[in-house]
Amino acid sequence: MTKFIKKFLAEEEFNDNFNTVDFVKNTLVCFSLEEKKPLWKLWGYAYNNPRVEHAEIIVLRELSRFLGSNPTKKDVKYKITLYATYSPCLNCCEGICKFITENKDNVIINLYISKFYNFHDYDNKISLKILRQHGVQMKMMDLEDYESCFYYFVDPNKRFQPCEELDIQCERNEIELDHLWSEKLDGNLLRRKGLNSVYFASVDSSPDQDINAFIRLQNDTTTPKKDEQEQESQAKTPEKLPPMKDMDHKQRLKRKLSFD
Repeated sequence: MTKFIKKFLAEEEFNDNFNTVDFVKNTLVCFSLEEKKPLWKLWGYAYNNPRVEHAEIIVLRELSRFLGSNPTKKDVKYKITLYATYSPCLNCCEGICKFITENKDNVIINLYISKFYNFHDYDNKISLKILRQHGVQMKMMDLEDYESCFYYFVDPNKRFQPCEELDIQCERNEIELDHLWSEKLDGNLLRRKGLNSVYFASVDSSPDQDINAFIRLQNDTTTPKKDEQEQESQAKTPEKLPPMKDMDHKQRLKRKLSFD
């Protein structure tokens, strides 16, 4: 079973997956959906189903099912919080963009990331930037975020025990993400996969521009060299982003859970 609704995650599973030291084959995503009131309408966690579908897609399908069976007024917005052990890949980013497009009037997504997935892959970097353009607020997890995730999804009566050098790794991850936001990448060109998708188009481009970009992509087999990307990244000063909205640590710890 890869999906668990309104079930707590075992502490050992949390520690195995949300550590920043070891390589973990599986991806784990903890998720919650809430309205204005501090009560979760839906929450749980999911693992990827190897060679079938990724954890993010499983979670999106569950969220879509809930939203489809619980129609909301136009002025009602749900806040979706995701804690992911890895940053989403290109395909999962496309899925998230599609989900946002289909529910743009009713959802806000906050994404907390423990580790980068294949971060130096050109397509993955572009897809994260496009995800940000679609309004997803992304943040590399710090100690307080790990504590919150542990509190909500593992055991509210226990204290989170961080692994060695967690703070150092969190700082490195934050610097890497800041570098990404300051990098100049062509948000329309996905070099591994020519996606002619309105859901994964850059929000700053017209549909015609996107189609032309994907046509150019099919004839473009060159990929920027890793050292060239790193040189460009190191030449820039990381952009310090403002704090994410509606994500205050103390407020989050006051939230109540629904076990109905």
